Amino acid sequence: MKDFIHDLIKWFLIINTGIMIVAGLNIIRYDSITTMIIPQILAASFVTALVTTCYFSYNPKKPISVPIRILLSCAHYLVLCIIIMTLGVLFNWFGLTVNGVRGVALSVAGVYIITALISYALSKGEANEMTNALKNYSDD
Repeated sequence: MKDFIHDLIKWFLIINTGIMIVAGLNIIRYDSITTMIIPQILAASFVTALVTTCYFSYNPKKPISVPIRILLSCAHYLVLCIIIMTLGVLFNWFGLTVNGVRGVALSVAGVYIITALISYALSKGEANEMTNALKNYSDD
């Protein structure tokens, strides 16, 4: 449970960063916004972080093949799109139109890419730290 909460916090921070970047780019088109957007973005970040943490917490006993991993990633993306579309309509971010759906799909893809880049950078840093620790251990 401790690992799940740790991962949830990590994904919340990463996803919130991605959402803030994408939302910041989208907000430029508007003349004014309300302060209610901040708790709404935090809520969207939390819900999507919860789904993402569950997605990455699934650890099957056998390795998953590449086609299955791609299908799971597509399903994860679609679930995130549905969540953001539902919250977007609930929070009155957009109307349920073709342009609204397209905007959500592109926005979620943007956040997906940003979070993948941040996650990669963090994982690479952790891997480098472990490699250096192993080198220092073997030198001693």
